[in-house]
Amino acid sequence: MVLKGQLLRSLKKAMQGEMDSVNIYQHAADDSSDSEVKEFFLSRREEERLHYNYLLDYYQQVSSDMQPADIAGKVKAENLKKSIFSPAFIKRIGEDQVLFSAISTALLLEKDAIDHYRTCKEETEITNLKAFFEMMVKWETKHYEELAAIQKEAEHFYWEINDFEPF
Repeated sequence: MVLKGQLLRSLKKAMQGEMDSVNIYQHAADDSSDSEVKEFFLSRREEERLHYNYLLDYYQQVSSDMQPADIAGKVKAENLKKSIFSPAFIKRIGEDQVLFSAISTALLLEKDAIDHYRTCKEETEITNLKAFFEMMVKWETKHYEELAAIQKEAEHFYWEINDFEPF
């Protein structure tokens, strides 16, 4: 059984990771003048902000000894739909070193979030938190897979602009 203090530390760590993601996505959006790229990063920023707010709600409920609400039940399935990225979008990411680096950094943050939420899910016995952490694993996995696909497709443009020919 996870102690209240341990659960609160886990929630705080998750909140920190989500806020790091909010900041990465905001900076990437600020760095882009392209509307499609900016819209992508701003939409991700809002999703990560939503995650942060969910975690904050749980943190407040747990710290007040309240039974955590069923937040996972509020999240719509549309949040897990796969996004489609245009070839022009991929090229713009690959040709901008700051944006390409933002994708790489975001990948690491998403992977860390997936691992953390899996651990949280395994450690908690609170049904609503377990369902929430499972939903977060799915949501962050979706983000991770999309970012990995963007990075893979944009890599050609990234290397081309840097005059590098992979072996």
